[in-house]
This record gives sequence, structure tokens and C-alpha cells, in this order.
Amino acid sequence: MTDINTHDFIMPSGRHKGERITRMPVSYLKWMVNGGHALADHAKAELDRRGTVTPDLDISGHAIDSASLRIRKIWHETRGDDEGLHAWLVRMASEALVKGEQRGDKIAHAGVLWAFETDGCWPVLKTVMRDKRGVGE
Repeated sequence: MTDINTHDFIMPSGRHKGERITRMPVSYLKWMVNGGHALADHAKAELDRRGTVTPDLDISGHAIDSASLRIRKIWHETRGDDEGLHAWLVRMASEALVKGEQRGDKIAHAGVLWAFETDGCWPVLKTVMRDKRGVGE
């Protein structure tokens, strides 16, 4: 928890210039925090004030699209009974970060190559693809 009082803070520049930080969307505040924005400390203080939990891992829309097109069969074979694609991606990407094998800028795990952006406060899964050197091949 930070000691910054965000109640009267007005954004000095950017997309939300002139807007109170207390009125800004959660998604934008999370973007500020994870992207290392110059006012990330203010964004974090506002998220804390709202009681918003920041993720351990984020999944990009591109990663969801790639998974639905490129690794749908792996998802169907390894998902839980009531586990949709997004929930499966969160679980498997988290496992990949812990148990996976680093291959250049990607991580190999469970027959999938996982591409993460890791320069923020939490990793963001950017895309996935079938591991051609993966399980059973």
C-alpha cells in the first residue's frame, strides 16, 4: 500500500489529461503500472485505494486468438472439465513460467511455445504456438 493521496490528483498529460485519477478506468491504471509509466506510483496508489488486485499474469487478446487457432487440440486434450480457453491459458502459462524450458525468447511447455513480455510488474502472455519439437514429436 502506498501513501499517495489520489483524491485530488489530476492527470497532467496523456490520454486522460485533465481527468481525476479517481475517474480513470481500471484497465488504464493497470496499463500505467505494468508499463512503468512516469506516474505508475500514482496509478498503483489509486488501484490500492479501490481495492483492485493486480494480476500475477495477464493474457493478451492476441494470445487468446492464437490459442484458439493454433493449439485448440492441446487445449481440448489438457483442459479441466469446466475450464474455458482463458482459464486454461492462465493456468498453463503460469506453469510454463515455473516449469518450462527457455528456448531463446520463448518458453517450451506442454507442447506449446509461450511468448511472454516480462519487462513490467507482471508477465503478459503475448502469443502461443505449437512446439514442433514438443511432446510426442
